[in-house]
Amino acid sequence: MALQEEFEKQSIWLLKYGKTFPHIMLLIGYLLLLKSEKNPNGLILRQSPFESLFEYLCLAISLLGCTIRILTVGYTPSIPTHEHKKTSASNHYSSGTYSMVRHPLYLGNFIIWLGMIVITGDFWFIFAFALLYFIYLERIMMAKERQLKSTFGFKYSRWAEKVPAILPNVWLYKKSHSPFNWKKIRKSETGRLCSTFFIFFVFEISCQLMQGKSNYNFVSLIISLIFGIIYIFENLKSIISFFRRLIVKMR
Repeated sequence: MALQEEFEKQSIWLLKYGKTFPHIMLLIGYLLLLKSEKNPNGLILRQSPFESLFEYLCLAISLLGCTIRILTVGYTPSIPTHEHKKTSASNHYSSGTYSMVRHPLYLGNFIIWLGMIVITGDFWFIFAFALLYFIYLERIMMAKERQLKSTFGFKYSRWAEKVPAILPNVWLYKKSHSPFNWKKIRKSETGRLCSTFFIFFVFEISCQLMQGKSNYNFVSLIISLIFGIIYIFENLKSIISFFRRLIVKMR
């Protein structure tokens, strides 16, 4: 098999089944974090006076990724319901964040995961994650762009020549003509914000327990619960339908 064909085959497989990769890396990072509490030597700011500041910095990195996703999703034009059948599942947008980078959602995802991985303080693990994620991301973007090129043809190719794939060029920014859609954010991104704050809460509490401390900070958990309630409220019909289908299958 030619190398290009092999890459294409890998990219299609990752696009369908590769979503678990970041979760596996996060689990490994969590185990390393617990191990680091017993042997913090050589780790970035672990058990130093600046440890709390470092943890807040990691959270800020992940929230930056969430912000990129929010700006992308919020300003992406909504497709009328009656046009969904006529429209490809993959839609081409060229304003807002899409005017600066071809894959702003993937960029946002990477930054979210990066913040969660950096908190381990293990330089070599952070480096390995970044390298592996870049390879993973490259394959996924390859498959996605092939789909978009087959759908939009020359129009997409001409746009892709000017806009970078993953590193934004702010000088190319074009204002979106669509108003910001808060409903779309409440429906999709509040769940991501909920899980982000909850993961950092779990990391923090786990470290406190390993150190034998009891001065727990529940702010992240409270914020996570608030976003979780909003997400459940906005997706209540879908959640009920999911459990109904699940009950039917179990019978």
